[in-house]
Amino acid sequence: MDTSRISSGFDIEFQLGSKWFLTALNLLNDNGLLGPPGIPIIISAVQITFDPGWDLEITIAGFAIPVFARAELSAGGDELILTTNIPQIPPRTIPFGVLKNLAAPPVLVKLAGDADHENVIALLANLDIHAEPQSDEPLPPGEFLERGNADDAQSFLPMGKDSAFGMGKDTFPRFANNIWHTNLRAEDGSHPLPDEENKKGTWSKVSMKPKNGKIVITLEGDIPLDSPIIDLIPDPHVKITLTIKPVVNNSVLSFTIDTDTDVDMGLLGDLFGGITGGVAGGIIGFIVGLITGGILSAVLIGAGIGFVAGVIIIEVAEVIAEGIVNNEIKAKINGKTLPDINCCETGIVQIAKPDSEGGFNLSVLDSIPASIPVHTANPDNELLYKISYLVTSEYDELAVNSKGFAAAGASGTDEKFQPEKVTVKSFNYDSNNEKLVSVTYKRSDSQEQTISAEEVFDRAAQGELTPPFKIFEKPEKSTLRIPEGKLACVCLKPTAINQEKTIVKQIEFENGLRIKTEDAIALQDAGAIVVIGYQLIHPKDYNAYFRAKADFFKDNNFESLPKF
Repeated sequence: MDTSRISSGFDIEFQLGSKWFLTALNLLNDNGLLGPPGIPIIISAVQITFDPGWDLEITIAGFAIPVFARAELSAGGDELILTTNIPQIPPRTIPFGVLKNLAAPPVLVKLAGDADHENVIALLANLDIHAEPQSDEPLPPGEFLERGNADDAQSFLPMGKDSAFGMGKDTFPRFANNIWHTNLRAEDGSHPLPDEENKKGTWSKVSMKPKNGKIVITLEGDIPLDSPIIDLIPDPHVKITLTIKPVVNNSVLSFTIDTDTDVDMGLLGDLFGGITGGVAGGIIGFIVGLITGGILSAVLIGAGIGFVAGVIIIEVAEVIAEGIVNNEIKAKINGKTLPDINCCETGIVQIAKPDSEGGFNLSVLDSIPASIPVHTANPDNELLYKISYLVTSEYDELAVNSKGFAAAGASGTDEKFQPEKVTVKSFNYDSNNEKLVSVTYKRSDSQEQTISAEEVFDRAAQGELTPPFKIFEKPEKSTLRIPEGKLACVCLKPTAINQEKTIVKQIEFENGLRIKTEDAIALQDAGAIVVIGYQLIHPKDYNAYFRAKADFFKDNNFESLPKF
């Protein structure tokens, strides 16, 4: 890929070729979302056209002449509106909030290719970062450094590819400037090292650049020595380098982060090295936290990681929230995946993610779009989940060099499912009150749907949650999302039990529902419900049971609940 063609001067560019639009239109058409009802349409080709007033030339089987369409962004830049020259085909609006954390709505331009590059429709955008030089004061909130010229944009989408994402070489110093003005800046305008709470010295500069297949971030600062001979000993200079290596494997973009710390203390380095060695782990954890939105900094510091931070692998996963695809950082440290923080909110299990701090907004890692939903809705006769139809960018080509960063690939399709917020209205047993046959759910708008017990287990098994899992309190400054799937995991609080001798036969919950204990265990093992406040124990040679967390009190035991 020719990264020198990423030339608009905007922070990021996202380019779509004609085959991307062919995939999107066929996806809509295959699901009955394009054209008048009852009229079959077969789309055989799409071309980006430069005819005045039109952007797409669409070839439809049976039509003597092509259909022309115009692509326009909504005022907020989060929707793409396709209007055709056929009155019977109404305008189609596609959710298009594909680029995140922007300073302003993106600019939509059409660019001609050449012998090596496709014609494209491109989005040019600046991120919500402080790109102003480190020697300047940061601009007030809501004001941004002007940058970018749409007239300078060129197609860098290689011939035969469907979509491409790029950052020019000027983008990376802007990221470094943003780190300087936000994460490394105290309220008084100083730059304490590593941070205001644990100040040991002062940061002097930050740099960031793409180089030889990697992205290199360097932070430098000084730690003054508290010594009787301080005038004779130069302050140790701290240089921390983070090397981020992007890799595409099976269309999944991941990043490996390596760290290196250099403390320069001249001839007396060996004598005074311990002064800075004690804070190296905190510094590295803090800096890695900048790159990952803070999700790793506490883990690294807590692990006592010093000069070597271990093998850190970051993957950019995609999750659905309210019909919008968002990127989410998934991290492994030395091969171990960081667990999700599951908590019970609004009556169902949700995943809490710490909000990114400062102005960095995960811009390096998660601004690369891989999927765009073209339609999201409840399927017919379905109240418990929504389905999103996605056009995916299956990246298989990557370039990182001194001219910039780019990824390109073909387009594909996918589906994602998002459960609705529900409560359980009833557990329905057979006439003998022996077998659980179905469960009735009530949605937040009071509409109800009953599904068989077999389908409850099947839907739960296909969801994102993987039992067993723990329930935590929702952390402050975190964002919630419902785990993907076709059925939410409902939280139920026990208030009473039916007990025969020492065996708990039934459980009653605070909403009045009753269920056999064996069914509650099976549903929790499947991830369909979670009995909150108690642990589900699976002994090796005995039946599973619920119990309170071990402590010195008996009145909070599961068996101590009121009896019915």
